[in-house]
Amino acid sequence: MVTELISVIALCIIASVMCKLFERYAKEYSLFISLAVAVVVIVSAAVYISPIIETINGYFARTGLDNDYLSVLIKALGISYIAQFACDVCRDSGESALASQIELVGKVALLTLALPLFKGVAEIVSRLIYS
Repeated sequence: MVTELISVIALCIIASVMCKLFERYAKEYSLFISLAVAVVVIVSAAVYISPIIETINGYFARTGLDNDYLSVLIKALGISYIAQFACDVCRDSGESALASQIELVGKVALLTLALPLFKGVAEIVSRLIYS
């Protein structure tokens, strides 16, 4: 795992240098290099996602919590990572206004996803208060 991490870091540093070199003469190549390396990094990180999800699922199974909570957690992580990736791409291409809009949409999506959890917590609290 450490060697893969070092490889990814080296790839990112090399890509960063290449992007700076291409930025003067062909900015579109710089963006393509950045996107390609970002996809490679995401794919290499995806290898580790399955064991993490299995571990978290095991924790949820031991606690007896509903699997809906785990589903919301995984979806929220996915929304966060995808929104962050899109924001970074927009900022790298000089579109900070679009990046801000993506952040807003990501936050609204997270709130929408969490509404059923808020409802469940409110019901529990109201049962505790009125019991």
